[in-house]
Amino acid sequence: MSENYEIIPAGEPISKSGIQNLLDGIRPVWKGKNLIQRVNRLLPIDPSSACQRLFNAAIHDLKEKILIVGVDIANETAINYKLPSIKKEEDILEYNVSKTIDLAYRMGILKRPEWRRIHRCYEIRRDLEHEDDEYEAVLEDCFYIFKTSIDVVLSKDPIELLKVTDARELVESDTNISVSEEFLTDYTSAPKGRKKEITELLISFARDEEKPDIVRENSIELLRHIQSITDKTVTIEIASILESKLDRSGIDVKTAKISHACGALGYFKKVRLKDFFGNLKVELSDTGSDWNTQKKVCAKIEDIGGLTYCPSDYYEDILSELVRIYLGERSYGQWSAHRPVFFSNGAAPIITRIVENEGSKANETLEKLRKKRQISRKLTDKFLLRRFENLLDYSNEVGEE
Repeated sequence: MSENYEIIPAGEPISKSGIQNLLDGIRPVWKGKNLIQRVNRLLPIDPSSACQRLFNAAIHDLKEKILIVGVDIANETAINYKLPSIKKEEDILEYNVSKTIDLAYRMGILKRPEWRRIHRCYEIRRDLEHEDDEYEAVLEDCFYIFKTSIDVVLSKDPIELLKVTDARELVESDTNISVSEEFLTDYTSAPKGRKKEITELLISFARDEEKPDIVRENSIELLRHIQSITDKTVTIEIASILESKLDRSGIDVKTAKISHACGALGYFKKVRLKDFFGNLKVELSDTGSDWNTQKKVCAKIEDIGGLTYCPSDYYEDILSELVRIYLGERSYGQWSAHRPVFFSNGAAPIITRIVENEGSKANETLEKLRKKRQISRKLTDKFLLRRFENLLDYSNEVGEE
């Protein structure tokens, strides 16, 4: 409890409670509207009216914040949550109180605990509006309405809404981007509609072959940064859009890479993922002992999230091929003393990261593979066995943390 005010026993004048000190928290733009003076004048003589005026100001402030976000996003949100549609600014200004609170919450202007508190204020205000001669506002009513209206609404500045052009300007650079905490904070507080617009823009840039390589790379990098703070419902919608662009040939690597970056790949149809990873399995098998090709295929797998989305049907087979590549071949002759095992220096660290990311799941499968003929016969060589044990150690690191 703040030192500036205290709860006064029932029957004591509200003016002695120090509740007026709460008004100091109202941001300047509202203080300039003479709100404090009017409420201060009413509080000692008509606390019910003072509470209603302050709460009405909070609702009006919410409507102004909704307008700042935009009619288009407000209407999309209203439709998604079965609230009255919004075609123009006047519709927001005429929205009833309860629906305004709900809309502000659904748009991300209010957090869920704040939404509940403001709704409780609304219930108290309705009680005050219908009070009879035997009921008057008590300090608890005033305190709750004053503190909630000010803390949750009137003390907070409007959302600095992130624009789609902000994301565009960031990725359209001639250098690799550095994503600031400010951008991520603004993106986090942006409504779902704006997050979807930004994600769609970045995907379109990443897919556009006519864009410079740096712009496409920056777009994918920004998608990776915002993936975890994008609403799941937005990600699912994006997955549906990406999948709708595929033809009968199924998922291509570029689509998989972009979809992984934005977190959408896991929401693709299982049959498409199965076909895609089936093709990757064949690619791995076809690499043979060509180190450069091994590196390219392994890099491709890492770009699409490693084995994160790999269907169980192909998990063991693909991991087996990765183990084969990682182990390499025993060397003989003049080079054996210097390098007892020949393997792809480019592919090996990529496979290490893939296995490490899989953790215990890969560890269990590796133990099974140890007994498979393709692997077990190689493990009779102490140098190849040592490499296999190293891979096991990497798969253990995540599980032990």
